[in-house]
Amino acid sequence: MALIRSDRLTELCQDALLRAGADGTAAGILAEATVEAELVGNRAVGIAHLFDYLDGYRHGRIAADSRALIRRPAPAALDVDACHGLAQTAFAHAFDDLHTVTGEAGVAALWIRNSFTCGELGYYPRRLAQRGLIAMATANSPALMSLGGAPSAVVGTNPLSYAIPRPGSLPIVIDQASSATAFVNVRRAAEAGESIPAGWALGSDGKPTEDAVTALGGTLLPFGGHRGGNIALLVEVLATLSGANFSLDAPPFDRGSASPGIGIFVLVIDPAMFDGSTQRLTRLFERLRDDHGVRLPAVDLTALPDVVDVDPDPLHRLQAAAENR
Repeated sequence: MALIRSDRLTELCQDALLRAGADGTAAGILAEATVEAELVGNRAVGIAHLFDYLDGYRHGRIAADSRALIRRPAPAALDVDACHGLAQTAFAHAFDDLHTVTGEAGVAALWIRNSFTCGELGYYPRRLAQRGLIAMATANSPALMSLGGAPSAVVGTNPLSYAIPRPGSLPIVIDQASSATAFVNVRRAAEAGESIPAGWALGSDGKPTEDAVTALGGTLLPFGGHRGGNIALLVEVLATLSGANFSLDAPPFDRGSASPGIGIFVLVIDPAMFDGSTQRLTRLFERLRDDHGVRLPAVDLTALPDVVDVDPDPLHRLQAAAENR
């Protein structure tokens, strides 16, 4: 592994994105989100996934000149059309409006449609929790996973994430896919010639496989059998409610020239509606940790580190992309 300052890593990501065709605003927002994924340990959607964005810009799957369109179909609802651009920039464009609506109603919902992949889903609720709000997010993706015993892929990995604010500390953020593993983990294993654990995937023949290359031609499996599949279906419904592509209809994110056009749903709650609720929740987390040995992500951190340990191979690839070599 190689240590690098987070600001330097952000600069490399931004330079690579600019060279791939992103505008300055999109490059800055996505670079920050990418490095944040690395800092919180979600490497599958950090630097490794950034190369999918670079390729998306080069081949037109991400519209370089898109501008998100916002409408408010109900007093506590926002609907954002990403216009085949980034979900992260669409979210940033709507963030202030979402914060305002939540303050007015105490609760608000946001839908993003027609975007590229969501990246690290925890990024969205984390941003809101940093403003003292409780948030939950779901997102779909092109079909990569079986559901209900289907022999082929019918939904995406369909993650769900939520964040709880804590005064003086980092928010508690839970971010997990509905699949037994992330697609990029299977792809990485295939590239390295490694096998994958049983229960991760089926081959194209609909039979379980531990061969990563065979799995790439088949489908991922949900975690926990039908229970994970049930969650994936709920994620699909919520994420696509405003008109985003169903996973079955979404073009692939790693090839071709069409945007996946996926969707994201964000639910936001202002805990100030309930006096003292944030402090009460903080005490709960402390009890879980101190009295019961429960370990949650970032439970002991007050701030993200300013250095990150990254795999040398993707770092070298990133440096080459930033320098256009």
